[in-house]
Amino acid sequence: MVSHDVSEETPGTPLLVARLHVDLCRLASAMCTSRAAL
Repeated sequence: MVSHDVSEETPGTPLLVARLHVDLCRLASAMCTSRAAL
């Protein structure tokens, strides 16, 4: 029962990780562009 509940919650995790990854990439690119402008 417990392992089944965990498996149900697992599919939502990759989406959160992907969103965080995209946000980090955007922040990194923004910092690189701002530094390049300076």
